[in-house]
Amino acid sequence: MRKKWTFWDIVVLVLEILSPLASIVITCFIPAGKALDSDMRLSIIGAGISIPVVLLQISITQGQNKSENDIQKIDNNVNELSEKINHISPVLEQVFLSGNDRIQRFAYRRFGESCKIIQSAVNNNNSGNLRPNEYYEELMFLADLILKDKAENKIRFSGEIWAMTGFAEEEWIADDGYERLWTDKLKEMVESGIKTRRLCLLPDSVYDIITHQPFIEPTEDIHSFRGFIELLESYYGAGARKKVTEHYIIRERDNPNLEEIRGFFAIKLTNGDLHILYGETVDSNGALTAKVLFDSGEIQNVRRLFELYAKPNYKIEKKLKDMVASNGFIPYLQNRGIML
Repeated sequence: MRKKWTFWDIVVLVLEILSPLASIVITCFIPAGKALDSDMRLSIIGAGISIPVVLLQISITQGQNKSENDIQKIDNNVNELSEKINHISPVLEQVFLSGNDRIQRFAYRRFGESCKIIQSAVNNNNSGNLRPNEYYEELMFLADLILKDKAENKIRFSGEIWAMTGFAEEEWIADDGYERLWTDKLKEMVESGIKTRRLCLLPDSVYDIITHQPFIEPTEDIHSFRGFIELLESYYGAGARKKVTEHYIIRERDNPNLEEIRGFFAIKLTNGDLHILYGETVDSNGALTAKVLFDSGEIQNVRRLFELYAKPNYKIEKKLKDMVASNGFIPYLQNRGIML
């Protein structure tokens, strides 16, 4: 709430009271003919009266200007809100004018569902788990957002991608169309030079395989192990642009809070804004999904957890070599063209 009395208001009030008092004191206590003639005395009294009037006018003008600025801000906010919902009005108008009960009932049902989703997002400060197509659309939105930031800021661009990847045991079904588009978008971000920092959570199933003495490649298709090798091939295989990607690795059990999150994709823009798709998991149909976080405090908490391990000691090049020592896993990677 804005204070009723500002420092300037108090100063003006004090001057309005003191200026006529000062003029009275000067005219009354200086004997006539010694320092001031009668005309000068009248001038001082007039000044003592006019100064508060001038100060009052200044104060009123400032208040009026402030009110006009506040009204203009309200008008701007209303106009902005109006622009955002304008695309809804024509659609609803068409529904009302269609005169078709079936269309209207369909529209009311769908609009009601949308209202429930939006209300839930407002109440919970997150979107809830998205449908797979919505998940990929949100990924594309974040990608386009940081690409736009890169294009607009160019020299002073300081944005980055920060993400966490888990290697779940359960299979998930990738939508070939969306997954291909997302792969192309990731490539576009890498080629544009956007820095990427990714934290990898190593489950026990993978850790046990790669640290076994000696290392033995699994004969069966273990999804978590295959996913880990595919990540290494993507970023450390032939032709990979290592200079814009940094990977860090810890075991899942090292931090239960991160283990619970499982995975996320997030961006930081040049202005410091953080956006995140949080808690990657599979839905009941085996498709990948996540939710959007809206609360800045919650996003900052995830960021702090991430920064605990996004440090040189946890870089995958160092940490992985320390984990496997000389059991043969590094030569296995090298034979596959993976150079850490």
